[in-house]
Amino acid sequence: MISYQKIFEAIYISLHVSILSTLFAFFLSLFLGYLIAINKFYLKRTIVALLASLTSIPPVCAGLIVYLLISRSGPLGWMEILYTPSAMIIAQFFIIFPIMITLIINYIEEEYPRFNDELNSYGASKKDLIFLMIVNKKSIYMTVLLIGFGRAISEYGAAAIVGGSIDHVTRNMTSMIALETSKGNILLGVILGLVLILFSLTISFVMSVIKKKDNV
Repeated sequence: MISYQKIFEAIYISLHVSILSTLFAFFLSLFLGYLIAINKFYLKRTIVALLASLTSIPPVCAGLIVYLLISRSGPLGWMEILYTPSAMIIAQFFIIFPIMITLIINYIEEEYPRFNDELNSYGASKKDLIFLMIVNKKSIYMTVLLIGFGRAISEYGAAAIVGGSIDHVTRNMTSMIALETSKGNILLGVILGLVLILFSLTISFVMSVIKKKDNV
């Protein structure tokens, strides 16, 4: 018999963790992305290259790093958040932050010189330029948000390591799919898999609509 309560709990946990990790990663990416992209400083290229290289870090390795940080013997063990949704949020943040900040830096480095040349003659300050770039290209940031969220909600390895897949607490959709399938509950795994696919298709559709509007 299918437990719809478990399904809704897994969906809620996935959405809760993924939305929060995406928002945290986005706002930090936005702040640091502009800070890095529009200023010249020593080792800037090295930092940008490092952030770009971190986009390919295996999720299970990100989970292991977070586990070592927040386990009892780790430097952040005093927080006692291992096997909680907070730990899952941190793990997903580690995965999607490099992706989001790299996308934002690439956009800013491409567009900022053009905005700078056009608006400097009108006496616009750097703050004015940043404000206009954010307001005039909201679709860019929406796309970055969707990419980050899509990556976060479909992640399994890191969240499983630090979350522990505890029933009613940290068992999200991906961990429940793996668990129920291994137990032979194929139908439950299929239902959650379809929900994940629906999320992915919705994200892809919204991104395509945004892209078409930008091209109009």
